[in-house]
Amino acid sequence: MASRAEHVKQLMEMGFPENRARKALIMTHDCGTEPALHWLIENADSPDIDAPVPESLASRSSGRVEGSSSGFVGDTVPGQPPALGVPTQPAVSVINPDGACSPGFIVGTSECKAVLVVDTSLKMSIGKTAAQCAHAAVGLVKNMHANSVPWLHAWEMEGEKTVVLKANSSAELEALEAKAQSLLLPTFMVEDAGRTEIAAGSKTVLGIAGVSEVVDQVTGRLSTLR
Repeated sequence: MASRAEHVKQLMEMGFPENRARKALIMTHDCGTEPALHWLIENADSPDIDAPVPESLASRSSGRVEGSSSGFVGDTVPGQPPALGVPTQPAVSVINPDGACSPGFIVGTSECKAVLVVDTSLKMSIGKTAAQCAHAAVGLVKNMHANSVPWLHAWEMEGEKTVVLKANSSAELEALEAKAQSLLLPTFMVEDAGRTEIAAGSKTVLGIAGVSEVVDQVTGRLSTLR
């Protein structure tokens, strides 16, 4: 396996400043040039891209990110990319839950997807359901951008494969969310403001994203919303 210095050199040969190259490798757990390159592209316009890496990150090459029901799960270093159970690039690497890199899925973007799960027990109208799905999709993508999910840009460029499924209760949505987070998948839960059809705080739609095989471990038994 190539060293961090070798990957830094490769990124510098592509035209990136040394400090950015080094930061990108740290922020992607030293998983190689391609994940670091994806991170650099995703964060090119970030105002703090040249800010120093926190010492807590600089001293280690892997880790996990804290999140809530609307984000990622793990031990925390704010702003650090999550050690997701999904590929770091549309190629051959995955980041395992322990933060280590290993060979995994041979991933093309068609093998990544987002799933929106609707609580049908709320009996929302078609328009209300559509609005809640839109909130879930936007929130999920914002979370992934905020956490620099390395495969996000490729998924967006390839059509953003998304399916809508149905659950039978709020309790079922919460159970699905917990299982998704145990697999370190990005999630976003929509809670309604209560201004129209349903009570405030009602959990309406859960968004989950990742490699299809991993997402299906959570939602594979669910039926399509029709």
